[in-house]
Amino acid sequence: MDLILTPQDIAECISSLVARNKLWSRKRVFLYFIANKTAGCFTNSAKAEHLKKYFSSVISEIADQPQCVESVTYKIFSTEYAGHAKDLTKSVVAQLIASDDPDCENLIVTAGGDGTSLEVQTTLFKEAMQGPKHNDAIMNHITILRLPLGTGNDGTDGHKIEETIELLKGGLVFANDRAVRIYPEKEVDDETLASAAGSKDPAKYGDPEFRAPWYSFNIASLGLDAYVVYMTNTVKKKLPGNFYHLCVPLSGFVYDKDFPLGNAKIEMFSEDGSKTEELSTQITLMAFGASGYRVYGGGHKVLPDENNLCVAPKISLWNLIKENHRFVDGSFKGTPIASLHSAAKVRLSYDKSILMQCDGETAMLTPAHFPLIIELTDPCLRVLKPVSL
Repeated sequence: MDLILTPQDIAECISSLVARNKLWSRKRVFLYFIANKTAGCFTNSAKAEHLKKYFSSVISEIADQPQCVESVTYKIFSTEYAGHAKDLTKSVVAQLIASDDPDCENLIVTAGGDGTSLEVQTTLFKEAMQGPKHNDAIMNHITILRLPLGTGNDGTDGHKIEETIELLKGGLVFANDRAVRIYPEKEVDDETLASAAGSKDPAKYGDPEFRAPWYSFNIASLGLDAYVVYMTNTVKKKLPGNFYHLCVPLSGFVYDKDFPLGNAKIEMFSEDGSKTEELSTQITLMAFGASGYRVYGGGHKVLPDENNLCVAPKISLWNLIKENHRFVDGSFKGTPIASLHSAAKVRLSYDKSILMQCDGETAMLTPAHFPLIIELTDPCLRVLKPVSL
């Protein structure tokens, strides 16, 4: 099938903007685009046509502006199978480390949905742990740019592509972001996990290869929120589109039947490892962000202030539907609907199976996964930030 919008259209626009941004003044810049041509930006004809015209208009708008880089070059890679984005990212990192050119600036640009973005970022993070050379390259010479071209756009550089374009037009600085790492406190084998899952098939709720340790570069959440993501992804496979608002009440009707609420003990720890707080409650959802002031794709403010942990106790279906808007605009703050906390690490104990989502990708946790550690990593991946931040 011929594409209306092509990865080449995106690459031409982004590379033109990079060439004119003073952050890369007098530098030789190489961009590596990892595109998933099954993402909605390519397959939805209306969206693809809009984006093609928009990228073309941006190029025309900046055409008269002088370039400030010494040169800009790009390569495009298209994913062809599950896990291909990981393989491509590892290949690019290996190539850049082998070339060892300190005068070059490198950008890895994701052009796809949440899955592509998460896969690339997770691979970069794991590559940074392979040794001093890998760590130096990923923290100081390779920048990740996450284009919001999917449905959810969870943790991308801008919730809409227009925001990303404005970012690239303005003053920029490099920054190293922290991530969220999730893993069972004690190692668990596959046989134990399968037994703990009971009659539930974990593969039904996510990719079996999406395994611990899990990483999130925006928000990781457990409970109803993750179930909504699972339902949205399920519906999206059959009817492409954004069904989030439909799936919230739909999920509320069936969530308790699929995943009866269990008892949670949430232990919170500060940066120095000291325990700061403990909650024992049934939870409807728990969200842990890489920082405060984090939102889901679409701008839903589940972490509306400097706190990076949100805990919502048991909530009825009626209240869920009635109060859902508060998780969109952040107005739940200060109400009994949910509480906000700050933590560098959480130790979560739970006595039932529960769904988890990391930046739009879901996995089912069984009682054998608990206690579960959810923690902030050290700063690692290099990203772009506006000068004002």
